[in-house]
Amino acid sequence: MRSALRLALFIAVFPSAASQDPSAAVEQIKAAFLYKFASYVEWPVGAFKEAESPLVIGVAGADDIADELERVVAGRNVSGRSVRVRRLTGGDNAGKCCQIVFIGSRNELAHVRELLGSTQGHPVLTVTDADAGHPKGSIINFLEATDRVRFDISRDAAERNGLQLRSQLLAVARQVTP
Repeated sequence: MRSALRLALFIAVFPSAASQDPSAAVEQIKAAFLYKFASYVEWPVGAFKEAESPLVIGVAGADDIADELERVVAGRNVSGRSVRVRRLTGGDNAGKCCQIVFIGSRNELAHVRELLGSTQGHPVLTVTDADAGHPKGSIINFLEATDRVRFDISRDAAERNGLQLRSQLLAVARQVTP
C-alpha cells in the first residue's frame, strides 16, 4: 500500500523522471510531494481569506525546488483552489501568507526556527528538509534513505496548527510521531 501510493503520486506528476539526473529527480519528487500533500490535509474554517483564495505554497532556501514546483502546479488545483508558489524572503510572515511552507536544507538553523515560529498556531503545513532530524515545529520532514525520498510526520505539530492529516498520508510516512 505504501509503495503503491508513493509510486502513484510520483508517476502522476513525473512520468519520465526515471531517465533524468538523480539530483534533479530528487527535486522533482519533493516538488510532487509538496503539491500532493495538500490533497491530504484538512484546513480549518478561516484558513483561507475567501472562498476563491488560492492555496499558496511558500518556499524558503530551495530555488531549484521552487522552480520545479512552479512547473508542477501550473494549471492545477487542489479542492477547487488554484495553487501558487511564493518564494519566501527574510521579511515574510509565512504564517499569514501561506498554507504550506517548505523550508529547504540551505537555510541556517536560526532562519529555520524563525520560519517555523512564524507558522506556529496558524493553519500552515510546515515541511522541512533536515537530514539532522525532525526540527521542532515542523509537521513533515523529508529525508533521503536508501536512495529514496521519505518523510516523517509529527501529528502534535499538525494539531498545534489546527490541521488534520488524512490517514492515507500517515500511512505512507516512514515514521509518525504522536
